[in-house]
Amino acid sequence: MSAYGWWQLLFILGVTAVLAPLLGKYLAAIFRDGPAFGDRVFLPIERTVYRALRVDAESSWSWRTYALAVLGFGLVGTLVLYLILRLQGHLPINPTHAPDMPPLLSFNTAASFITGTNWQAYEGETAASYLADMAGLVVAQFTAGAVGIAVALAVVRGIAGSARTIGNFWVDLTRSLVRVLVPLSVLSALVLIGQGGVQNFSGFRAASTLAGGTQLIPGGPVESMEAIKLLGTNGGSMYGVGGAHPFENPTGFTNMFELLLCIVLPFAIVFMFGRMIGHRRQAYALVAVMAAIFIGHTLVSMESEAHGNSLLPATVSQTIDADSPGGNMEGKEMRFGPEGSALMTVGTMGTTAGATDSALDSYTPVGGAGAFVGILLGEISPGGDGGGLYGILVLALLSVFVAGLMVGRTPEFLGKKIRGPQMKLVVAYTLTIPVAVLILGSMSLVLEQGYSSILNHGFHGLSEVTYAFASSANNNGSSFAGLTADTTWYNYMLGLIMLLGRFAPIVLALAVAGSLAGARVHARTRATLDTSGPTFAVFLLGVIVIVGGLIYFPMLILGPIGERLVG
Repeated sequence: MSAYGWWQLLFILGVTAVLAPLLGKYLAAIFRDGPAFGDRVFLPIERTVYRALRVDAESSWSWRTYALAVLGFGLVGTLVLYLILRLQGHLPINPTHAPDMPPLLSFNTAASFITGTNWQAYEGETAASYLADMAGLVVAQFTAGAVGIAVALAVVRGIAGSARTIGNFWVDLTRSLVRVLVPLSVLSALVLIGQGGVQNFSGFRAASTLAGGTQLIPGGPVESMEAIKLLGTNGGSMYGVGGAHPFENPTGFTNMFELLLCIVLPFAIVFMFGRMIGHRRQAYALVAVMAAIFIGHTLVSMESEAHGNSLLPATVSQTIDADSPGGNMEGKEMRFGPEGSALMTVGTMGTTAGATDSALDSYTPVGGAGAFVGILLGEISPGGDGGGLYGILVLALLSVFVAGLMVGRTPEFLGKKIRGPQMKLVVAYTLTIPVAVLILGSMSLVLEQGYSSILNHGFHGLSEVTYAFASSANNNGSSFAGLTADTTWYNYMLGLIMLLGRFAPIVLALAVAGSLAGARVHARTRATLDTSGPTFAVFLLGVIVIVGGLIYFPMLILGPIGERLVG
């Protein structure tokens, strides 16, 4: 890999290491009881929202009530967004004259954005009106990120707290929006606009080409969506090519800035966790595991794309520097290069954003496998807003139980004993998404409705189908391309697996928190397993890799690994 590629990776790691703890300190202050920075501005807004919703901000709920509120909010949001998309052709603020979206595509898109998946089986610049973008899709991107943060807060209270309740969903949702996502999105959008990003309501503009033809240049409220797309770890774009479009991601600086928007907040939420429980070393252990996975799968892809395909002559590859034979520039933008493209695209695969600035279908087999790994390991490197935290906490409980059995110690996490009821929920959490992905993916490979949509058959075709279901189930939203997804089969199946992949883990994580809420906190003894040291961090990393490997390795052998071996 070139010196410039290393510089980009180190820049991302360095800035994240500085900003994430600072933002985590701010998050811990605003979500704990007591005064916090910005109260004079934000408290009046929050109180107005509570009065409008008739919410008692002092009340705290059981996990069942909290889960029902999350599910009810998701159901209502899906229905409202579905209606907006179905009727957008008859609604105002539609300068591009986008027609009403078809029923199945509307269902798929509504499920996609409400769950934070942002899988788009349509071209954004022609198929969605500006009103649908702003009042529907962007609002859903804000709420999806806020729901993730709210659930993480509830899980932390249950696992680490002494009360039998886990908080108030409406309070957590409101604070996440008012104090975190909205102000940070506004600032981020201004930065992107200042770098040349587009933000207007002009619709299409006709331009004459050098060949004497006419081309329609799209506009739109792009950067207002781009900011929350990344900050909320969502991933949906105004344009079909996503972050490869110069109006959306115009420079090398914005490319790095957008990756930072994706990963800083999820890491900060883990630092927030350490401050809220009064045990920062526990947060450091989790951050170390997340960072190791992030660096691993991102570095592998960057290295692979930097060297390109060894079967092609160097003359067809874009030269990186004097010491490099060239990189894989197929499906990538010259302003980012192969390493910058892999860093941005594959780096976001460890979050639920799935934001891309290049075509994954054009990556080398090993480079594409790096994107696979980030998703298949549960998207905890660092995961989505909140989702990464409660995901790795559930895996930490699994690791504690396994380690306790191995060394003959009572499994405890943060002073609470882990017993059979918790482990049943943990196992259900761990297996729900892989089972759904493998069953529905296998059905799509043998049924005509699914098989007929595959462009590339063989190893690569398997990768395309499996990636589509894994991305949708993990609420990532990126695609390997080469798959015609706007069909009856895929609109239904992918829409259903998005809903399952979002809400089943949330309910199970809340159930785990509820089972530990109010449980006795035992004093630490010499027999207590240290879950905040390097030994446990390495053990947790091993459990994550082994679990992901056991579940998905046969598919990887028949997909990207097989494709690489046959050349």
